[in-house]
Amino acid sequence: MPRRGDGLVEDLIEARWWWSVIVAFLALIFLKAFFPAMIGGSPLLAPIGRLASSFSWWVFLFFLMVAGIAALRAWKRGELFNSQTSVRTLQDLSWRAFEDVVSEAYRRRGYSVMGNTGPGSDGGVDIEARNDGEVTLVQCKQWKAERVGVSTVREMFGLLNAHRANEVHIVTSGRFTDDAIAFAAGKPIKLIDGPQLLTLVRDIQTNTHPAIPFPSPTLCPRCGSAMVLKTARRGRNAGSQFWGCSRYPACRATKDLS
Repeated sequence: MPRRGDGLVEDLIEARWWWSVIVAFLALIFLKAFFPAMIGGSPLLAPIGRLASSFSWWVFLFFLMVAGIAALRAWKRGELFNSQTSVRTLQDLSWRAFEDVVSEAYRRRGYSVMGNTGPGSDGGVDIEARNDGEVTLVQCKQWKAERVGVSTVREMFGLLNAHRANEVHIVTSGRFTDDAIAFAAGKPIKLIDGPQLLTLVRDIQTNTHPAIPFPSPTLCPRCGSAMVLKTARRGRNAGSQFWGCSRYPACRATKDLS
């Protein structure tokens, strides 16, 4: 995906391939016709115009080659996205591949996706997604075992105002802590864990033109806070999963997983 600070060619390679085709034709028209006409009246600059005209077809072919590379990159991203079949496959991805899968999910839902440069993985805002004039900041956490804590959610909430964004999404292949879920409740923050991401990916895989909302957290029927997935440790239902309120022990409401 295009990243802030990259050059034009890098941006075009990561963008949709037809942008390179448009640039190719614009460059051809400018170098072949407009530029020579602009400076043709000057005896000193006329040779430059002729040189630009002679190189115009090479520039045209170069950007067509970029379009081919962009199309190949898009195909590889699509194959990677379509190959995800379980939470385990998501967790086995490299952090960069995980970010590509997440960005593809937004792209297929109609978002315009822009990546942010950063020194390695998990560096602040990973994806800036735009749709219908609204800006969504996305952070990708490709964590297999460690849970995403409340400090990450607080950090992204602070960036919400700094970037003048409408919403923040934090996507992980693992889980969120109870404190993180409680902090996000009632704020323009969506926490998407591994199982929720897999559900979203599968829904998009099976729909050519999906209009699928990002999964919303299950709310507590008693206090309205977000609920977290828990596993019973004792009793006749030991080992089974259920929803428990994130404000436990202040609120002890539970809900069947179904």
